[in-house]
Formats: sequence, C-alpha cells, structure tokens
Amino acid sequence: MLVNQERPSHDAACSTCARPLGSSYVRHVSKQERYCDYDCYRHQTAPDMLWPYRSSLEVLAVLTAIASWSWMVQMSALSRSLGEAYLRGCDLLTLEGGDR
Repeated sequence: MLVNQERPSHDAACSTCARPLGSSYVRHVSKQERYCDYDCYRHQTAPDMLWPYRSSLEVLAVLTAIASWSWMVQMSALSRSLGEAYLRGCDLLTLEGGDR
C-alpha cells in the first residue's frame, strides 16, 4: 500500500536500506514493514515471489507432496497396464476354448 502525505507516527526507517521514511512511503500490509519507495519494496519482495517458502519445513512438505503425487501417478499407470494385460490374457483363453 502506498502511503501519501503521511509521515509514520514514530521515527521509522526503511526495512531494506534503513533510510528514514518521508511523507510518501510503501507499507507491506501483511508483514507490517515499511519501505522508503517502490524500488526498495520491489527489491525486498522479489525473492518472496520467486520462492515464497519461509522455512525448510514448508519446502520439505511441498517436495514430499510432489514426490508422493508423482509416485501415485506411476503406480496407477502400472496397475492399469497390469490389469489390462490380465484381461487380455483372460480373453485369449476364452477365445481359444480354454478350461474356463
């Protein structure tokens, strides 16, 4: 949020460059951090947009979810292939007059 014509209530400094804030500054609403201008804000928040995970636990959870999903898709394809092979084998036995 861009704050115009309003100074912070106390001597506040930019979260990135530590310069004192003037009458126009940028405030990140959810983090409650203040920046002297949009360039400082963009410089600080750009890495957050590229890699939004704060802790290694979040990264581990995301990678585990991706690995589990990948494994589940592979097992589903394998079980489908095995099921189709079994059904084709049963059809061949029926067509050739097997014991069934």
